[in-house]
Amino acid sequence: MRVFVLGRQKHIYNAAQKAIKMDYLGLDIKTDEGVYEPAEDSFLAAGIVEAEVQALGWDLDVLDLGCGTGLLGLVAAKSGNVRRVLFADINERAVELCKDNIESNSGVIHAECTAIKSNLFSRIREKFNLIIFNAPYLPDNDKTELSESWYGGKGGVELSVKFLNDAVSRLKENGRILIVESSFGDIGSLKKKMDLIGLEIESERSVHISFEDIIGMVLRKKSGAKP
Repeated sequence: MRVFVLGRQKHIYNAAQKAIKMDYLGLDIKTDEGVYEPAEDSFLAAGIVEAEVQALGWDLDVLDLGCGTGLLGLVAAKSGNVRRVLFADINERAVELCKDNIESNSGVIHAECTAIKSNLFSRIREKFNLIIFNAPYLPDNDKTELSESWYGGKGGVELSVKFLNDAVSRLKENGRILIVESSFGDIGSLKKKMDLIGLEIESERSVHISFEDIIGMVLRKKSGAKP
């Protein structure tokens, strides 16, 4: 077993179990080799989630789509501002792991939490104050067991566009969408699609990792856009 520290999160890696246990902002997060492990993109998004749930008000409904371990939704659920968090992922293994992480953090989260299997919005009908999507964003088609965790389409943004087409109608009044993208993807094309869909960027944060910029974008409906 080895322990290493990155920023505000501590990882404990057990090679025999091929699992990681992470202490992040007081949350006990477990993962395994079949689920995307929280990394720099996740931690960038987590900081944005913290800020957004404070800015959006009280009794918030939050969706963590493509939840993986559930880290981002749990960051929201730990806030006293959030009433309910729905976690959803296409990966059944991720859903079950997320349920475990919800249970193991029940003492520190304040929101009602539910985890379901869903291909994007296929099983989701309600509306939300904040929709989180740490999107698979890499434009590579070298498929592996975990490729659904990072492959965003030929240009790296096609899955994000598909998501946004549906997400815009699932926002409550004054709701926000958080997506995470890579500079390796076709960000220019994505921004054009956002405009056509009726969304605009409210704020951006980024972190530079090696040869890549990871970008967290908070989106809102454009003024005059259809409800």
